Amino acid sequence: MKTTLALISALFCGTAMADTLYKCVDKAAETVLYTNQRVSGKQCSVVSSISSGSSFGPAPVARKASANPTPVDFPRVSNDAQKERDGGRRTILEQELASEQRNLDEAKKASNSNKAQLHERNIAALQKEIANLK
Repeated sequence: MKTTLALISALFCGTAMADTLYKCVDKAAETVLYTNQRVSGKQCSVVSSISSGSSFGPAPVARKASANPTPVDFPRVSNDAQKERDGGRRTILEQELASEQRNLDEAKKASNSNKAQLHERNIAALQKEIANLK
């Protein structure tokens, strides 16, 4: 518990004032201390070092778009073919939605609330998916 509190304290308070977090071990007392300063008389090692002034760690590194270019022989789909595929997907989703609606009606007639809730969730998910189509 003490170690956890020391770590939390060091992460949220200490790194705002310093760029390095140390793990200091006192083998005689069998304790571990996380701090932003080396402690004399203890074995201290660097846990993290922050190069920016951020108190929550280094800034994320942005990827370059050209780091992984698309290969020249990568298969491409024409706009018309993609529109046809999207239309087919919409048709399938609408058929699934109609099927789920029938299943919901049947579950309500049978007074099966568990199945009815399942079909209602499926209907909501299908409606969301259809709304996200281009």
